[in-house]
Amino acid sequence: MGRAKRSDSHQTTRGSQGATEKGPLDEYLHTPSRQPRTATGHKMADDRTSAQPPDTQEPSLSDIRADIRALTGAMVTKADLQALSATLHEAIRSEVATIQRDIVAQDGRIQTLEATQLTTSSRLDATDAAVTRQGNMLLQLRRQTEDLDNRGRRSNIRIRNLPEAAGEEDVQATLTALFREILGPDSLPRIDLDRAHRALRPRNADNTPRDVICCLHEYKVKEMIMNKARLKPTWRFQGAEVALYQDLSPLTLEARRALRPVTQLLRSRNIPYKWGFPFCLLARHNNEWRPLRWPDEVPAFLQGMGLPRTEVTDWILNPLEQRPNQPAPRAPRRRREDSPLRRPDRRPLNPAQHPVQPGD
Repeated sequence: MGRAKRSDSHQTTRGSQGATEKGPLDEYLHTPSRQPRTATGHKMADDRTSAQPPDTQEPSLSDIRADIRALTGAMVTKADLQALSATLHEAIRSEVATIQRDIVAQDGRIQTLEATQLTTSSRLDATDAAVTRQGNMLLQLRRQTEDLDNRGRRSNIRIRNLPEAAGEEDVQATLTALFREILGPDSLPRIDLDRAHRALRPRNADNTPRDVICCLHEYKVKEMIMNKARLKPTWRFQGAEVALYQDLSPLTLEARRALRPVTQLLRSRNIPYKWGFPFCLLARHNNEWRPLRWPDEVPAFLQGMGLPRTEVTDWILNPLEQRPNQPAPRAPRRRREDSPLRRPDRRPLNPAQHPVQPGD
């Protein structure tokens, strides 16, 4: 009893299956089957040839080996990768060196800029301090100049709405009569005026009289007249209502005009106030006089007086307003015929007629 042999049919079936099975590289390694040549001949031969199935030829082992060698030869080798890596390293090293040099150069420039910026900043701080100091000095100089101007006008009186004659007028005689009428029984036997004149501007277009400015010889007489004049807002004289004011500098008048909203608030609250010299506004609160000298002191002044906040023009920074009836003074233009080069009696010298002497 022994193991039965496998049938030939089974072996034949496996052999045929092994012949037809394909591996994963067969598609790339196998060469296409060649079609057998058919001899040209009789038509019957062509029909028999075409009727036969195509003959499939398996690639040989040598062909497969040749194909494998060709594929492996085309693949990237370790030497190629090392050469490529060396090239990349060299390129990256060169670029990094260039970037490092640029960074070093930029670092030097940045350090220089920082040093320059520090120097500039310190200089700007010093300049700002100097400008602030000089600004304060200019404000003090302006305050002193304004005070000197007002002190020079201490004995002056400005008379408003005094009738103006069409032609020549004796202003001093008219003012003497006005002052005697204001003083009344206390009038002095003699009132000396150093000077008196109308405001130095053209006549008004509406024929309103220009102000009259006069300077009294004695300050005591001027104060006596002003004390009497303050008893009434206006005085009837020559058919007109005449008002008398203290003559002040334009800067002081501009500052008082800017502080008009504050003085209106003080009058509405019945708070007594007065003007001081050098220029300041003095208001009485809690039995003490509170001064207001500069524009930046206005908010604190109003808060301390219990008044609402109001807008006040900065009379220090804003220039004086130019009134329409007060044109800016202009220097007289020199006529061309008055020039010494165009006078008929001035002729150019002739060097031949007037030789230069030694020592000239």
